[in-house]
Amino acid sequence: MSTSPRRSGARTRPHPAASAVSAAVVALALAAGLAACGDEDGGTATDPARTTSTPTPSETTSESPTETPAESPTKTPSTSMPPESAPIRTTGSAGVSEAVMVSATEGGGSPSTMAMALDTEQAVADFVVGLGAGLPELVSAAVTDVSSPGATPYGAVVSTGCEPPRSVAIDAGEAGFQVVPMLPKNTVQCFAPVTYVVVFAAPDA
Repeated sequence: MSTSPRRSGARTRPHPAASAVSAAVVALALAAGLAACGDEDGGTATDPARTTSTPTPSETTSESPTETPAESPTKTPSTSMPPESAPIRTTGSAGVSEAVMVSATEGGGSPSTMAMALDTEQAVADFVVGLGAGLPELVSAAVTDVSSPGATPYGAVVSTGCEPPRSVAIDAGEAGFQVVPMLPKNTVQCFAPVTYVVVFAAPDA
């Protein structure tokens, strides 16, 4: 029995299983190559904004301590209080150039235009009868201040009210010296009246 020899020029078909294995190997090689390229490029890029951590309020420290503002003192409305003793402007025919006005709230007394001589301690004591709230002491001090050689001290309760006289007119009359206060036109109301006493020294005749 004779066999016919295979022709040397004939093509051999690859087995199907071998073709599948070759394709798998090529695919794995391509995947490995792509992975290697990714590693060489520096890996996956990340967003710097996402990786930056934001400090929480508890981590944030204040550079300077919080200062509590000091409470300003509460201002209370003040009433207009006259000074206890002050010079007052004088006019008139008596030639008196200087006078002192003393005052006290609820000092008592009754206004009178006639001035009384205060040349002795008894005269001063009689004059301050009915005055209070420290006025007797103020009157005595004012008499000492205005006293001078060749002059006689006088005093008069010129006004009781809420506003002090702006000036006084002192005139010489037959019965003695008259003291007329110049009060402001627009007076204000007050709960407690103030007593105003004018003390001056008149030249001896």
